[in-house]
Amino acid sequence: MKTLLEHYPPQVLYLGLYAFALCCSFLTILVPIHQKKQRWGALTAYFFLLGVSCGLFAFGYHSLGGFRLDRDSGILLSGIFLAAGLLFSRSVNSRNIALFPLILMLCNTGFLMLFRLRLSPRKIAVGTFSKQIIFTVLGLALMFLLVWVMKLHFLLDVHGNRLKLIGQSRVNCFAGGILYTLWTKHRVSYHVWLVLTLILLAIPLAFGAGMRLNIGAIQVQPSEFVKITFVVYLTHHLARYRQKIGAWDEAISHRIMFLIPPILTLSLPFLGYMLQRDFGPLMLYSLLILCMFFVGTSRLLEVGIILMIFIAAIVIYHQFFPYVNALVPQSASIIIDRINIWQNPWLYTKGEQIVRSLWAMKAGGLWGTGFGMGHPEFFRSEVQHDFIFSLIGHELGLAGGLLVLLNYVLFCWQGIRIAMAAKYDVDWNEDWAWFRLRLALGCTLVLFFQALINIGGVSNFSLMTGITLPYVSYGGTSLLVSYSLAGIVFFCSLTKHEMH
Repeated sequence: MKTLLEHYPPQVLYLGLYAFALCCSFLTILVPIHQKKQRWGALTAYFFLLGVSCGLFAFGYHSLGGFRLDRDSGILLSGIFLAAGLLFSRSVNSRNIALFPLILMLCNTGFLMLFRLRLSPRKIAVGTFSKQIIFTVLGLALMFLLVWVMKLHFLLDVHGNRLKLIGQSRVNCFAGGILYTLWTKHRVSYHVWLVLTLILLAIPLAFGAGMRLNIGAIQVQPSEFVKITFVVYLTHHLARYRQKIGAWDEAISHRIMFLIPPILTLSLPFLGYMLQRDFGPLMLYSLLILCMFFVGTSRLLEVGIILMIFIAAIVIYHQFFPYVNALVPQSASIIIDRINIWQNPWLYTKGEQIVRSLWAMKAGGLWGTGFGMGHPEFFRSEVQHDFIFSLIGHELGLAGGLLVLLNYVLFCWQGIRIAMAAKYDVDWNEDWAWFRLRLALGCTLVLFFQALINIGGVSNFSLMTGITLPYVSYGGTSLLVSYSLAGIVFFCSLTKHEMH
């Protein structure tokens, strides 16, 4: 080990270990495990990936001098990761082997970058490292809680009567009964989840707090929870679509008429984001709707109609821009500014962040400047939020950026595999299988598209939106929601036998 450190910079060895971990994750997703040895094979592969992920963090933290400067935090984080990994091992199967290790690798990268900012002489992102530890613990707890609560829903669905829950307390019966109504009764839940989405968007506007709401010393972003409610709402709508328009010989006029109510209701959250001047979710949910309708309907007509509506909305907005600018001048000016910055950030003062990000990634080269060896003058105080990928590209180079992107691709692939496995699970009834397919796919795509939008924004491939990088960026509400979405995907990967 000492010889390797003398011949290669620490970040090169870190990237090599990162690449090895991703290759192992790729193999666990790709190669099926023999049926007779499925449980033990899955556990062996899982603990191997968990060990590599924890070793990856330990090596990076040691390279930054973490165990010398703050040994307690390093030991605490290692203990948290191992404890969470052991808890997850109880429900590991051949479908979800790489799910938690891939999340753990992204989380490790975020912690290393935040610790690096903590060492900066400019005192960038002071206090974010310790707060991120707290948010991670809360996120993991929420993830486990979601899986437990959704298992109660399964028990009610199996036994049919909340009083027949075997071995469950009255509290569990009550909680499960509420969830059973919200998840299974499509006529009720379809409207409930839409109302929840609109309430979460309206709360900051009602208090005049923009996108964030201050509750004492805690700052909450209610619109982040819309990622969960919107996915569930869309899943329920597609379930209703399958019930009412399931036949391929259904009249086209009937199919088009069925699209009008959801399109009108889906426009309400979009209007809420416009009023909040938060345009990242507009891109995120537009991509999500197209993909979800394509998978949920298996028909190009519905997807084509939605795509034409999006294009028509853009054209109408362009034609009536003077009127929009007169009504909501701040929202209209932000859109124009971001388009101009995307076209040429060097011409506009507001494009300074993008220019700094591009110069930082260029200075990193292929292998990066090294852990803690970057140039702080490239970064502004917001780097820990939506520009953390530029810090990764600066200190870990193009190779590090590509590995992080590959990590998200593998996470998306793992989520899609879980969704498809849920569809063909013969132990479940057909409606449950399709519901889990759409739910797992929606949660996976939200996280994947969010990562693509963030990476595209800081590298100027797309508009800068201010959206965070899942599991890597600093942020309490965003991190909690990301872990919650992962918990839903993890639940969808469980077999009927594992629910008991």
